[in-house]
Amino acid sequence: MAIEKYYLNLAGEYRVAAELLKRGIFAAVTIGNMKGADVIATGPNRKSAVIEVKASNSNRFVTGLCQKYRQPDDQHPAFWVLCAITPGGDFNTERAFVLTHEELAIRQAQRSCPGERLSYEQVAARARKGVDDVRIEDVREFENAWEKIVAFCTVAA
Repeated sequence: MAIEKYYLNLAGEYRVAAELLKRGIFAAVTIGNMKGADVIATGPNRKSAVIEVKASNSNRFVTGLCQKYRQPDDQHPAFWVLCAITPGGDFNTERAFVLTHEELAIRQAQRSCPGERLSYEQVAARARKGVDDVRIEDVREFENAWEKIVAFCTVAA
């Protein structure tokens, strides 16, 4: 049974927060539909990371990266977590892909402009009329890379 989009997104956000809490990082889901971050993660030294979560019940994640962050120096999340939640009988299969903003920008450029070597701005200019997405095959190497967020949040501030 498919999960409604609203619940799918919330499930992804709470999944990210729960995983980070299990790893000793305080993580809180932000509430509201005009929020600037989905999850805020804070380490023992009070260093925090803003995390954007995208959940999907397919092999495709709509990121909207170039539509929202048109310049590489625009204020952006430190990390993106792409949660694949696939319904199956009584249980859901869950996978999580953890990328820095820069890693996702590279994968997004490869998906949007395959084989071309374009600057961030050039990729963003091309993407203005569409909606950015990446696929599991584009981010497979980042599966369960939670240690990136943990390391970021535990470095002395």
